[in-house]
Amino acid sequence: MKEYKRIDVTKDIWIIDFGNDNFDMFIRASSPLGAYVYSFKKGRLHAYQRRSYAGASKTKYYNFFD
Repeated sequence: MKEYKRIDVTKDIWIIDFGNDNFDMFIRASSPLGAYVYSFKKGRLHAYQRRSYAGASKTKYYNFFD
């Protein structure tokens, strides 16, 4: 299992830090929207996904490494 550190920014925003400049940022939305999750690798946006109790959207990947 990966080691990580949770950083609470506000009650609706938190960051999961995996180290080495890799982290996920969660932004909680109201009602059935769930949370928006932005994944960063090497400090750059890597992927985006919306997650809720009903499931998760398809992950959208970004290629900023070229």
